[in-house]
Amino acid sequence: MSKIDLKTESRRYRERYLEMPTIPLQSGITYGPVRSRRLGWSLGLNISPISYKFCSFNCVYCQYGGTTICTINTSDWREDFPALDDFEKALESALREHKDEEINNITFSGNGEPTLHPQFEELVDIAKKLQRKYFPEAKLGVLSNSSTVTMEKVRRALAKLDFRIMKLDTGGPETFRKINRPCPGVDYEAILNGLKSLENVTLQTMFIDGAISNIGEQEVSEWLERVGEIKPVKAQIYSLHRPTATTSLGEVSAEKLEEIAAQTEEATGVTVEVIIASSPYRRRYNEPYRK
Repeated sequence: MSKIDLKTESRRYRERYLEMPTIPLQSGITYGPVRSRRLGWSLGLNISPISYKFCSFNCVYCQYGGTTICTINTSDWREDFPALDDFEKALESALREHKDEEINNITFSGNGEPTLHPQFEELVDIAKKLQRKYFPEAKLGVLSNSSTVTMEKVRRALAKLDFRIMKLDTGGPETFRKINRPCPGVDYEAILNGLKSLENVTLQTMFIDGAISNIGEQEVSEWLERVGEIKPVKAQIYSLHRPTATTSLGEVSAEKLEEIAAQTEEATGVTVEVIIASSPYRRRYNEPYRK
């Protein structure tokens, strides 16, 4: 199936099944700085295509809607990813523009999984150079869905970052397939083993309720077992705050999240940070992305 065919089928899928309007894709390489629930004032780096959503997951809760191209192989779409020169120019321009503002973190995230960029390691090197030049006190990191954690070139790049916030929404492969809906070639056990071998990892977990849920007793028990195996520096758990790709999902209460955090800390010794939105969601036209 061609790229055009894939995009057409995705649009038809969205028109048929997605009732809730999701947030527009980022239209450029940089966005923000925005106030993040987890990262303070963060300058976002979008190194995914801007005209469609390219990701290795098709998460039911994604605020950007359904994934247009769901694959871990970028070879047929390389030209749609930002070039190194364009990335460097855009980031340097943004850092100069905001030089008198507060930036706590510079974060690879954006429209899809950032580590899928064919030259992710080179982009990390460029960002590191510019971060040291303009904002030496800021931290450089990534928000990743962990799907590429077994790739050596990605692991090299991750090691150069100041922080690595890696997704693990479930404690087992069955719930993983239901919630994250990975593309072919992404294996839950491989992700788990890759996360176990990374140092100084922060786990990020989205808890959801409704037609699809990961807050049942068994699901939570399996998840905290995985946390104990991975031994991250900390875990960050949160729930829905924005429109989702799939309707019939429910937000998990702050009380339930606190309960899961306490249970996990007691069982594993890992610090768990509960992330709660400071105010109700209000839709804005072309609003900046916030995790």
